[in-house]
Amino acid sequence: MLIKFLLLTLARLFQLNFAFVTDPLYSEIDATNLESVRKNVVFDNLFVDTPFQAKLRAAGVLDPFLGGSGMFEGFIYGRVQGAALAPGSTVTVTRQQTNTGMKFLPKAYATWVPLDDWELDDGSGTGGVVNSGPAMIANQYQILMENMTMTLNTMIEMDSFRHGQPAGTGISDNRSLNTNGLDEGLNNGIDPSPYGNIYGTYGGDTRNGVIGPALNSTPLWLGGTTAGASAAALATNGAGQIDVNAMTRLWAQCVVTGGKPDMGITNVFGFTAIVNALDAQRRNTDMKKFDIGYTGVTFNGMELYPDPLAPSQLAADFLSLAPTGGKAGNNNLQDGSGSNTTTSTLVTPQYVNAAGANVATSPTGSNFPSNATCTVGEVLYFLESGSFKLRPTDKKGWNFGLRRAPMPNNVSMDALFMRLGTNLYNVMPRHNGVAFGFSA
Repeated sequence: MLIKFLLLTLARLFQLNFAFVTDPLYSEIDATNLESVRKNVVFDNLFVDTPFQAKLRAAGVLDPFLGGSGMFEGFIYGRVQGAALAPGSTVTVTRQQTNTGMKFLPKAYATWVPLDDWELDDGSGTGGVVNSGPAMIANQYQILMENMTMTLNTMIEMDSFRHGQPAGTGISDNRSLNTNGLDEGLNNGIDPSPYGNIYGTYGGDTRNGVIGPALNSTPLWLGGTTAGASAAALATNGAGQIDVNAMTRLWAQCVVTGGKPDMGITNVFGFTAIVNALDAQRRNTDMKKFDIGYTGVTFNGMELYPDPLAPSQLAADFLSLAPTGGKAGNNNLQDGSGSNTTTSTLVTPQYVNAAGANVATSPTGSNFPSNATCTVGEVLYFLESGSFKLRPTDKKGWNFGLRRAPMPNNVSMDALFMRLGTNLYNVMPRHNGVAFGFSA
């Protein structure tokens, strides 16, 4: 039937005389009636909201990148000498380094489509022979612009929950072209992240070295805690349940370091689990619109929001996510590496204590067991919005700017690019926290 339809279309265009083409070409009804069409209405059945970016912008963390070889952020990691002493005491005065800096690089993103000015006009009024006039149902050029913008926003949103480092020790995947997202920021260099990576560095600085734990944020594991005998004999741990105690613990990890978490982000399914937990035990909570339409929960002063693109085990059952979702190659949502934010399982290392002896549980307080395969499930972030930096360039051509490149020797076809130079990172990871290993 598809082949017949295509041939019929060609026959109409080129007046070919195929045996199955009706003669006359149009029936009385087709010749005297138009299709019922509401102009300038096109429904979006692919994209979803990107609330994490929206909340960060609303919090005023936008810091335009004005140029340079990198983005430098200074921080204090050590103290000067001092002690209680008797008057007149002689002390040894030495100089020790107390502060240093992090460095992040600007990251480039782009979306692109072919543009045929025989079909479409870019607003200049010089093209669009076909998509114009009273016969135009919707402006296809405008649809493409909105699609390119939403594709960029989707990639940035998903990358916000991943990392931007090359593959190496403890890191399984190369994402050096992507933004430096939460997965690497909220880590301590000892325990695995929601995507199973252990990030020994952040912003170019080595965690747990000279700077100590200054850039550490310890993940909180909420699943099973059975340890394996060795790396060759792994235990298996499923996801657990989130409750008020777990949320209060995560909040405490942020606050004890001086943090003031004011925002919580989780997937819609994680949000469902949290709401059910809070509803079962209402303590330190304030529900907004407590019915099937509520969109936010306040917990200990933090606004918790659902994000459909945040890490989740279940969301992929309902969203078309790259690379496996979709059938046509482009009818899915993807991050900047062609991947997604679906969670899976991770493997924990063999932990050791300060004396170097093997122990069954992580010494960091993360609750991770040694030598175990753990199901990540859903993920919850408690964040101090003021500790983030969202760094789009101030150059218009690379701030959702367009570049049109003519295709050689083609009378009507160009390549159209929408480009963005940016990065997203955190300057005080210890003021933020991540908990995972719970089911929806």
